[in-house]
Amino acid sequence: MTTQPNRRGRPRKSEGPDTREKLLSAALDLFAAQGFAATSVRQIAEAVGVRDSAIYGHFEGKQAILDVLMERAGPGVLKLSGFDAASMAAAPPDKALPGLFGRIVAHWAEPEVRKFTSMMLRDGADGAGRAVDTVAERLTPLFRAWQAGGHFDDRFDADWLAWEAIAPLATIRLTLMGSTATPDDLNRARQMAERHVAHFLAVHLKSGVSP
Repeated sequence: MTTQPNRRGRPRKSEGPDTREKLLSAALDLFAAQGFAATSVRQIAEAVGVRDSAIYGHFEGKQAILDVLMERAGPGVLKLSGFDAASMAAAPPDKALPGLFGRIVAHWAEPEVRKFTSMMLRDGADGAGRAVDTVAERLTPLFRAWQAGGHFDDRFDADWLAWEAIAPLATIRLTLMGSTATPDDLNRARQMAERHVAHFLAVHLKSGVSP
């Protein structure tokens, strides 16, 4: 009886959904330790104990793995933090923003996410910049709705308000929330994030909010 070879890219039973998560975790460890460019598909596969070809049953390639990690630890932070533009637009900014940004910072403090932060620092600022721009784009309709509701005046465009709100948080993340961050670093990051949100609201809310 002739055994048919496995098709390239088709995972065996032992290479199911759990393997996908293991591949993501191994890739994240390698990306954080040595950078995206220096990490090969073979290294990721060896770290999990599967064949190189097994990766292609779950991802189109190394870039696709990075894209998933980026969405989870980058722009996807909004979804993971319970972002709902419609319900948030119905609440005043001084009630909605502190809670949302607090959840974002808490997500960034998770160990796996901090590894991704270290990877962005190792590979340069381009990835971090794109992530900030994407999050700002997703927040822009919310700030536009708040402007229409009279919470912010129109001296600044909604897209600028969204960027100004999120960009300093990204700086806090990159400087204090990497994989080697100490508990003191993470506590300082939370405090700085709270002060930033309070300052942003005090400056831009029509009614003013005390920092």
